[in-house]
Amino acid sequence: MRPIGLQLYTLRKPFAADPLGTLSRIRETGYDAVEFAAPLGSDFAGFAARMKEIGLDCPSAHVGLTDMAARPDAVLSMAATLGCRYLVMPYVLPDERDWTAVIATLGVFAERARAEGLAVAYHHHDFEFEAVDGVRPFDRLVAETDPRLVDFELDVYWLKKGGEDPRSVIERLAGRVKLLHLKDFAPDGGMTDVGGGILDFADLLAAADAAGAEHVFVEHDFPPAPGWPSVEASLAHLRTLG
Repeated sequence: MRPIGLQLYTLRKPFAADPLGTLSRIRETGYDAVEFAAPLGSDFAGFAARMKEIGLDCPSAHVGLTDMAARPDAVLSMAATLGCRYLVMPYVLPDERDWTAVIATLGVFAERARAEGLAVAYHHHDFEFEAVDGVRPFDRLVAETDPRLVDFELDVYWLKKGGEDPRSVIERLAGRVKLLHLKDFAPDGGMTDVGGGILDFADLLAAADAAGAEHVFVEHDFPPAPGWPSVEASLAHLRTLG
């Protein structure tokens, strides 16, 4: 059975209130892994101990541009504590979208991470598919980052929202697609649970396997409160696919 992870941002409110209890419930729900999204300075040792106890993997964590640039030692310490293999830049704030600088920061940090046995990836939204001075930032990220150092965490919802065909992008970036975010695209263009929209996840997962993806994570940016029914429904649909 395919290991399936959950991006913790989906359950950020329950996690903030009771992190250890939330990790335990995620495992009890049937998830095999989590992708962290927590501030540096959090009790990562405590989180790691609970995950080891319950058998929950943590292959990757989201890390902001500023932390990659200004606090690399703290980022790498977090990764070592959690047992991560990937560190992912998850979002670039509007006032940070100097893409030449973003690409340079990714490259410098990725060199440092590789020396520690870690890989780096970029996670997109839809704004990277809007041209800036005639060039789409996503195309620059693909062309101007070193494929030996920078991989991609593709998000099938945001690909569709950005006007792309998710399967085609997965296929085009074969070898650099190491992680995949799974959320569904509702008929009205909104975000919904996996299986509740129009995307063909059996097809997308087959493409991801062929492209060399190593980890998949369910995510919903704005799940209806309390969040648990959403993550349960997404996992249940994915389990029907094998």
